[in-house]
Amino acid sequence: MNLLKLIRYLILFLLFYLCYSPAQGQTALIQQEQHKLSSIKDSSSLVNSLNRIGMLYYLKNPDSCFYYGRKAKTMAVRLHYLKGETAADNVIASALFLKGLFRESLQLFSKVLSASKLQSDTANTTQVLMNMATVYLGMQDTVRAKSLSLLAIKTGQKLKKDSMMSMVYANYCIVNAALTHDSIRYYLNKSQKIATRYKDQQMLIVIMQLQASELFDEGRKKEALSMIQRALSDSRNAGMEYFEINSLGQFAAYYQDKPDSVLSYYNRAYQLINAKGYVYLKVKVLKVILAYTEISGDKDKIISVHRQIETALTAENDQLKKFIGDYIKYNAIQDDNTLLQTKNESNKTKIWLLIFVCMISILLIVIIYRMYQISNRLNKQSREQNNQMKKTLGDLEQSQADNTRMMKIAAHDLRNPIGGITSVATLMLDDPDRSEDDRMMLELIKTSGQNSLELVSDLLQVHSHVEDMKKEPIDLYQMLYYCVDLMRFKAEAKMQQITLQAAPVTLSVNREKMWRVVSNLIANAIKFSPTGANILVKMTENANHVIIQVEDHGIGIPLEMKDKIFDMFTEAKRQGTAGEQPFGLGLAISKQIVEAHGGSIWFNSDKGNGTTFYVQLPVG
Repeated sequence: MNLLKLIRYLILFLLFYLCYSPAQGQTALIQQEQHKLSSIKDSSSLVNSLNRIGMLYYLKNPDSCFYYGRKAKTMAVRLHYLKGETAADNVIASALFLKGLFRESLQLFSKVLSASKLQSDTANTTQVLMNMATVYLGMQDTVRAKSLSLLAIKTGQKLKKDSMMSMVYANYCIVNAALTHDSIRYYLNKSQKIATRYKDQQMLIVIMQLQASELFDEGRKKEALSMIQRALSDSRNAGMEYFEINSLGQFAAYYQDKPDSVLSYYNRAYQLINAKGYVYLKVKVLKVILAYTEISGDKDKIISVHRQIETALTAENDQLKKFIGDYIKYNAIQDDNTLLQTKNESNKTKIWLLIFVCMISILLIVIIYRMYQISNRLNKQSREQNNQMKKTLGDLEQSQADNTRMMKIAAHDLRNPIGGITSVATLMLDDPDRSEDDRMMLELIKTSGQNSLELVSDLLQVHSHVEDMKKEPIDLYQMLYYCVDLMRFKAEAKMQQITLQAAPVTLSVNREKMWRVVSNLIANAIKFSPTGANILVKMTENANHVIIQVEDHGIGIPLEMKDKIFDMFTEAKRQGTAGEQPFGLGLAISKQIVEAHGGSIWFNSDKGNGTTFYVQLPVG
């Protein structure tokens, strides 16, 4: 049997354990931690203590390791203590590894790795990567074992406190069988420096054991012996039984050519295993003892060792049956926990959704109530303003009616005397014996009187109600003809020509009002056209409308006046080409009348080249 290979195997398990065990005897520490359990009041602290005990049992009894890990996890899940649950998974995964359930162990270690990364726990992440490398080595997958061990080194280098790197470098030396002796010495020296700096007695012993194994491989057995002796002495002094067992195994390897010496050291190791309860190591050590006992040829001893192995295997099988039962229960509990967790998550989602809906509902109720209050206030204000507006409108209508009545009275009273003055002036102008000065004054009186009469007529038109006008079918051509005929005397005074182009068209309109519109447009054409100009009055008809067009070749309308031309009392007023005075009412009155007929009025103008006004009236 290759004793050195067994020693390396035991050291590998030892590194698995070292991360969680302080520098103190395993058995004494387990008893100390168990004694403290009854006095722990804080639930989270109790979970942590259970996990520590589970890890301390790692090399002594995997079943106890599993038991304490499972107990810690059950409590951590109930407390929602994520860190404690992650540590418990780590303990359980370690127990599964020792039981040879490598794939199950890797699945749980992967979960621990994800949780450690989520918690930003670099130290634990490094440790788990190293543990996973060990599991893959147990599965003979050296490629993945080496890859994970290198990743552990890379991750561990980010730690502020690098004490763990002593274990990581030592682990890498065991996992990577392809390392040269120089490389192994390099990494072990780095590991030793870190362990010395942090006074890590456990790691210093492990490093001595690894260095001794390396010296064995190089054939330097005498140099290895001094290290083995020192490691054994330090292990005994520190009460670290597993380290002592390992050192005894190394002594046996040193004397492997002497079966009696090998048996002596392994019998001492077996006694220590029995005394301290390292049940996991019993069969392995007994097999070595059997192999060397068979070399001695002592049949009684061989039979005795066989019986011991049989007893150990029976106990191991019983423990395995119990472990399988516990593992099945553990899986059932895990499935129940997963189902319960899924159900809880679903319930949480429903609760949060319900809370959200309630909050939205409350918010909507508050908004609706607020809007209701605002609406009531605005409605109240609106009613008050509406009532105020009605009162104001009534007062305005009354004031307008009074103003209209007064305006009509004033206009009517002014019309007769002004008309009389104009008539007298006209009669006096007929006297041929008047002097030139008298005739000039009389012409001024006559012109002023006529202008005043036009203003009075416009004022009366402004205050007339176009909505109440009476419509009747009339011949528009006939109406246009009379308008043109009546306006000719004004045009002849400026030597202008008025041309009518129209065909008979009958349309329902108010004769007086429409006559007023056409007269205003022709009067404006005469007023703003130069002496001798031509004025065209034209009427056309299509399927839906009749269009009356008055075109002149006068001074046109400037661009800045175009938007104001139809305003009442507009400022867009200019004198005519012969000095005629405008009043700014004619076009506004015309627009009112045309729109009251359901029609429209507009113009096209080119400054200096004349203007064309259009009146469009609906047919039917």
